[in-house]
Amino acid sequence: MSAFGEQAQKVIPSEFRMISGCHDAQTSADVSNVGAFQLPNPCGKAGGACTAALLKVLYEMNERRETWSWVDVLRKMRTNLDGMGYEQVPQLTSSRMISVTDSMEIVPATQQGVRRAVLIGINYVGQSGELSGCHNDVFNVKDYLVN
Repeated sequence: MSAFGEQAQKVIPSEFRMISGCHDAQTSADVSNVGAFQLPNPCGKAGGACTAALLKVLYEMNERRETWSWVDVLRKMRTNLDGMGYEQVPQLTSSRMISVTDSMEIVPATQQGVRRAVLIGINYVGQSGELSGCHNDVFNVKDYLVN
């Protein structure tokens, strides 16, 4: 491990990976009807385009009983978003150096013990950037994780 990797591990002891909705210079889109992404039983109609695209890819991966790499998942998300007219480009962030060609896993197979997820949906009610589907996104992701 590099000196930088060792220092990062001391500062951030947990391992995480995060897929964000877009480049820093972009804005993630709110979708008025996530049914267009053909998700199974979406909780509410409104939601985030990136979340809907990610869930569509994850459900497809499970249905096919295949394993895709991080880069495959991101490319498929981008294809879904682009096909529906969204310009945002999902991004991957990790607390450790990873190979994007490794299998994308919600929970690594080597992980033992209790598993937890922190899911946050902020609609910014009453503000100029108010969204309407963030809470629905949390419920939709929770349903995917639990089921």
